[in-house]
Amino acid sequence: MEQSLVDYKKAISDLGNDSSLYKDLLDCWFSEVPFDKNVLNSLIEKNESSEAASYVHRIKGAAGSLGALILFQTAQKVEDILRGRSDDPLTPNLDKLYSVYENTNAVFRELQTNL
Repeated sequence: MEQSLVDYKKAISDLGNDSSLYKDLLDCWFSEVPFDKNVLNSLIEKNESSEAASYVHRIKGAAGSLGALILFQTAQKVEDILRGRSDDPLTPNLDKLYSVYENTNAVFRELQTNL
């Protein structure tokens, strides 16, 4: 498991050393409607770039709050492409987003079990 995907200590520090708040946020990560690549792909296929960017933005914010810097940065890059702020190619960045999300989600599962 790649613990480097989540900087738990920094996240706790950013939350005023409130580990119970972190656990609550982590519980929300799993109880809220999960990120679904099929939903995102559908929005992109329908040329609903603004909605797709908002969908990615939601994951980006939650990832940042939980110390998942790589997921945060990857989501930011995809959001920028969808909003037309970057000319980077979408497909390889989407592939990276999906991979990083799955790996980060696994780390979050492990953290949730051990907290």
